[in-house]
Amino acid sequence: MSQAFPVPDLRVTQANQAAVRSDGDYVLYWMTAARRAQHNFALDRAISHAIQLQRPLIVLEALRCGYRHASDRLHRFVLEGMADNAAAFAGSDIRYYPYVETEAGAGSGLLATLAERACVVVTDDFPCFFLPRMVETAASRISVRLEKVDSNGLLPMRAPGDRVFSRAVDLRRWLQNHLPEHLQQTPSADPLAGLELPRAQLARHITNRWPMATKAQLRGEPAFLATLPIDHEVAPAGLTTGGAAAGSQRMAAFLEATVGRYDEDRNHPDRDGSSGLSPWLHFGHISAHEVFAGLTQREAWDISRLSDQR
Repeated sequence: MSQAFPVPDLRVTQANQAAVRSDGDYVLYWMTAARRAQHNFALDRAISHAIQLQRPLIVLEALRCGYRHASDRLHRFVLEGMADNAAAFAGSDIRYYPYVETEAGAGSGLLATLAERACVVVTDDFPCFFLPRMVETAASRISVRLEKVDSNGLLPMRAPGDRVFSRAVDLRRWLQNHLPEHLQQTPSADPLAGLELPRAQLARHITNRWPMATKAQLRGEPAFLATLPIDHEVAPAGLTTGGAAAGSQRMAAFLEATVGRYDEDRNHPDRDGSSGLSPWLHFGHISAHEVFAGLTQREAWDISRLSDQR
């Protein structure tokens, strides 16, 4: 039997009052912000549900076309991330379901339809853009438990509770006392390795109405992007490629060549001293935990050294 991955309680929030449906057909992970197949607490939570319930796991990653600033640049970056996810899940027992809207509103009803036969729905807890409102709306419309999971940073968003830090020094002092325990709670670096689950079958009436994105579409080629109702004046960003693979490569380059001078060079634009990881972190293709793990390995650092720095 596969091993479940514990997720800290502080990172899990029940978004509605519905119960887990033990006689459902599968567990559904609605991937919206942590768009990656590794270092992802939400994926860990969904896998744990699937193992406990002995049900298949479906991962739905959808890309709508009606979001603010939708453009060829943003769309292709996200699509490239979806292509990486398709490749990652292809060798596992998880059923990956990539869906790309070809016209505004075409994806309406997909989540609710999948939720009808789900045991539980897990999604990402992300505090920005339209995502909180989208999750809140979904929670009110589905009749099964919806859990949102915080995979945003090293510190859970809800760790400080209601406390407000009016000065940076107060936050730093609080972090010195509380961050160490959270640094020891990390998402799985490779949750798909050795995973054994029943294999999900998607109903034909669902895939006929909301067809899975093709490999060609996930490449984000100009001919496909041109058919979408998005801004075509903002072109893709040159050689910058989306996805976990490109993000990990950029991270490796940063740790190898730049991090040693980061403290001095990051404020000098002409020195190219920043990490350059912002787009991959923003779209969830890599995580803060992955970057931190890479940095600690490079520096041969472990959490025991914090006791000497307080």
